[in-house]
Amino acid sequence: MRHELTFAYDYGQVYLYDAGVEPGDVIAALDDANAARLTVGVDGGLVDLLMPMQWNFDAPLVVELLDAAPALDLEGWEHVVEFPLALPTGRLRLEASGGGDTKDVPVPGSAYRARWSGRGFPAPGDYVPGDTQTDGYRIQLWPEEAVQAVVELRRWPGYDLLAGED
Repeated sequence: MRHELTFAYDYGQVYLYDAGVEPGDVIAALDDANAARLTVGVDGGLVDLLMPMQWNFDAPLVVELLDAAPALDLEGWEHVVEFPLALPTGRLRLEASGGGDTKDVPVPGSAYRARWSGRGFPAPGDYVPGDTQTDGYRIQLWPEEAVQAVVELRRWPGYDLLAGED
């Protein structure tokens, strides 16, 4: 199964969760990402993805539902993370931070492993708010009952500049 859509993110974040379940606390998920020094945090059923830029209200996304874990594909992707994502009612919701736009994607209800990949980011330090957005994303989902840790498989170096790290 494959869906192509656009989604919005704002305040440098997008939330993923099951639309039919109380998601979890957005501040706790952000705190989780910050404490782990990662670009993704989790609280309950809510995943907070820290995005490379302040906002994009029309970001392209490909959703791929797979039967098993795909081969690792880093070619052409600047940032890749994996995380657990429980979707028991089968309604993946993407929500812009700050209570903005939401998009729902129907999938079979299951516990998933998710791989979020992004590309089209500006060179680190070159981003100017208001610039034309060129970022695009893919999320691959496959069933996985055992909860695995959040992992960054490739980290875009601009995240460290955004966080004020060297």
